[in-house]
Amino acid sequence: MLAKKRVLVAEDEPTLNDIYVETFESFGYETIGVKNGELALDYAKHNPVDFVITDLKMPKMDGLKLLEEIGKLNAPTPPVLIITGFIDELNAQRAKELGAVDLMTKPFDFDKVILYIEEKLKQQSES
Repeated sequence: MLAKKRVLVAEDEPTLNDIYVETFESFGYETIGVKNGELALDYAKHNPVDFVITDLKMPKMDGLKLLEEIGKLNAPTPPVLIITGFIDELNAQRAKELGAVDLMTKPFDFDKVILYIEEKLKQQSES
């Protein structure tokens, strides 16, 4: 039996965090939800992660800083999807420069995100 792919979700809004975790788990992913970028980075330092979904604006460490720090870890860098209530050009450009696979606005279509995750994980396994 193949191991479940692990998705790390960093979202400071507790209700959204719970919804994301429950939804991704219902699609068969092992999902870890944390409330800020610092906790997400700490988790990623000590555990393998296949995909990261992070809110852009969070206390303690925002999504861009998390993306930057995950890129510095001595492990294969997982794809990182940034979610936000509003995408401005400056943050979009910075996210791409730091290696984000994409930015999406909230609320988003979970089916679309699941397909996106599956596509990125497939590309990662083929490379």
